[in-house]
Amino acid sequence: MSWAYSDLVAEVYEFHLPIGYSNGDVEYYTRALSGVTGRVLEPACGTGRVLIPLLEAGHLVDGLDHSPEMLAVCRTYCQERGLPEPALHEADMATFVRPEAYDAVIMPAGSIRNLSGRAVTLQALKSFYQSLAPGGLLILDVAAPRMNAEPGAVQIYQREPYAWTVQTVRSDYDPVANRTTQFLRYEKWCDGDLVKAELHRFCLQLWGLREFEELLTEAGYTEIRVTADYQENNRPTSASGDWTFHAVRP
Repeated sequence: MSWAYSDLVAEVYEFHLPIGYSNGDVEYYTRALSGVTGRVLEPACGTGRVLIPLLEAGHLVDGLDHSPEMLAVCRTYCQERGLPEPALHEADMATFVRPEAYDAVIMPAGSIRNLSGRAVTLQALKSFYQSLAPGGLLILDVAAPRMNAEPGAVQIYQREPYAWTVQTVRSDYDPVANRTTQFLRYEKWCDGDLVKAELHRFCLQLWGLREFEELLTEAGYTEIRVTADYQENNRPTSASGDWTFHAVRP
């Protein structure tokens, strides 16, 4: 059982969330950064799904991820598109700091939830704060908390001569920690033969709206506001799927 990304997970990730795929977030973050002329940091950048469109839009974006496999894919895509290779840092987002180096720190897709517990999440927010220049923007997603304990359907991706399958085989919820744990089985096939199989455990921390606002305040941010579902004028409701927090380092 693995708790980290691997080559196999990176391959499936490219099918599930290819470069430029958007549920509205790529366009939203592009608009949100329209007034930013300095450097931007994207922790948990993965293979560059959002980072690369922002580079193509003219932004100066550095990537940060703990997975060398994901960063390797991102570099390849930048080369294929003729983009200058961005600064890609392999590091822990909770402790990575470049003092006052960035005008904005962004985190789409709710990746902050990959950090387990209040203490480490607060540490990450403080690290982002230290990396921001005074007046810098923090923009990040936190998906509205939803709990689903049902096994997921098998997803199948094909690219000859291979096929990849992934399924959530179990999902647990810890009400004390307010955290879900999913067990996902990844498989790679070639001409009907199983080439590789891995079982991965993924934990997601769930956050309430006010609870996360309090974390941002404790980390030192001001001018905190929240939009919903990648619409600037939408405010969170019980039906919202994605919350986007905006905050400023004073």
